[in-house]
Amino acid sequence: MSKKVSFQGVEGAYSHLAVQEFFPDAETVPCKTFELAITAAESGNVDYAMIPIENSAAGRVADIHRLLPKSDLHINFEHFQKVEHKLLVHPETQQDQIKKIISHEQALAQCSEKIQQLDYDILIGADTAGSAKYISEQKIFDTAAIASSLAAEIYGLKTVDESFANSSNNITRFYVMSKNENKDFDPDKTYISSFLFSVNNTPGSLFKVMGGFATNNVNMIKLESYNYGADFVITQFYCEIEGHPDQENTKFALDDMYHYCSKVRKLGVFEKSAYRSRQ
Repeated sequence: MSKKVSFQGVEGAYSHLAVQEFFPDAETVPCKTFELAITAAESGNVDYAMIPIENSAAGRVADIHRLLPKSDLHINFEHFQKVEHKLLVHPETQQDQIKKIISHEQALAQCSEKIQQLDYDILIGADTAGSAKYISEQKIFDTAAIASSLAAEIYGLKTVDESFANSSNNITRFYVMSKNENKDFDPDKTYISSFLFSVNNTPGSLFKVMGGFATNNVNMIKLESYNYGADFVITQFYCEIEGHPDQENTKFALDDMYHYCSKVRKLGVFEKSAYRSRQ
């Protein structure tokens, strides 16, 4: 039986492409917002949610860091998706007719060099695939969209530039999340453990948490902070470490974390993606 996977956006979005690559036989469920994509998995209407967490060009996806603390989902896998921006037009459009360009603001920023060269007027769309859908359905001939090859296929658009981005090295990292927590441990595999934590409001608490990882030879591969609450005095940290809680050194490091933190929440333990070994 094939899996059902939710994602934010319309068909042809890069998240849709990520689902196709990670779950080739899955039934995809497009959602208007990240909240709806997450809720679909929380309610059991889908098996997984495919959620973007960060991009190599644009940085972290701010909405997700706001939503993760509120979600009941667990991270089960990570997936790295190559983002290849195409310049798409209506099949009846001629090159000299193009006067405007539309896409999500991040895609526009990632293609700024060619946009400036071509001197197109810029229109900001809700998302990349939605912009492609708009041109197709409204039969617009003077506007090009920046979107994926999948969007071109779905909406019957013509590709006039196969590589429109400033850089060819554009990768989005996704979490594959579900209601079920990964609990298995295979010593022959390498894992990443992800946490949200707040330290006690005492001098040196964060230093002591970090010291626990260093002392126990646990590599921290990500640490980000953001304030929450109206007074901006409470800082929450999002971290990822190399290791599984069942490994002895990781367990000792986590014992220190729980001791010096006022709040700790495990977001998930998942196998390290093979993509990382290419780096």
